[in-house]
Amino acid sequence: MDATDSAYVCRRCGQGLSRRDGELACPNCGVTVPIADGIPRFPVPAAVDNAAHETFFDRLAPVYETPVWFQPLYRFVGGATAPRDDRSTIASMLALEAEFATEPAAEGDTEAPSVLDVACGTGRITRRVARDAASVLGVDISGGMLERARRYAVREGLGNVAFARMSADELWIDDGAFDRVACCWALHLFPDVDAALAELRRVLRPGGRLVGTTIVDEYVLGAAPVRAVARLTVGAEPFDVDSFRDRLREAGFSHLEFDRRGAALFFRARAE
Repeated sequence: MDATDSAYVCRRCGQGLSRRDGELACPNCGVTVPIADGIPRFPVPAAVDNAAHETFFDRLAPVYETPVWFQPLYRFVGGATAPRDDRSTIASMLALEAEFATEPAAEGDTEAPSVLDVACGTGRITRRVARDAASVLGVDISGGMLERARRYAVREGLGNVAFARMSADELWIDDGAFDRVACCWALHLFPDVDAALAELRRVLRPGGRLVGTTIVDEYVLGAAPVRAVARLTVGAEPFDVDSFRDRLREAGFSHLEFDRRGAALFFRARAE
């Protein structure tokens, strides 16, 4: 049994799912979820399943972490002031160390937090966060990205990491199942941002922390031609900073912290 199995619930009836014979099954209504190559393949909304960008990211997976993709794009978007290593910055913002926990630990309780990494891609953030977390579940809709993520995690010997195919706006995860949620470089790609934010809030325990990165219409993305290219190539829709702040609040988050570097926005919030 995987360490994250206890977080999975049936979207139809809310019952916890159990692992059996190469699948996850609902003992109440009979819904089953196939597991292929160690990755549960949860159903995703039709609009997401048929999205062209999923195929694009499947093809992108083999080169995503090579010098031809993420780092050049990150530098272009973030500019000279962006952190050299976004992964370490995100891990620090998640505050996984006990002394920075959002709530005081009970006496003698030293357990590290559990983390959900939404739109994990090839697991860049998932693997970095796993160093200090009790367990990390990475979810994404791209099968190609997830297969690459699992391969990298196995290669690094990470025993506290699991992956599942799942849509951000329809998470098959129990309410309040995670202490921390990360969502990095993806919100600007989601077809229904508000539904995704509501789901991120739902699966966080009260007082839990959301940390993420996205792109905003500043710096290079303040230019209409650059925004048009981003929209046409990967379907990216940069946010207005003020409206993004309002959307987080409407989703049930408070204690918002923003750090904009170029067109890259690092953010942190707390679940009410």
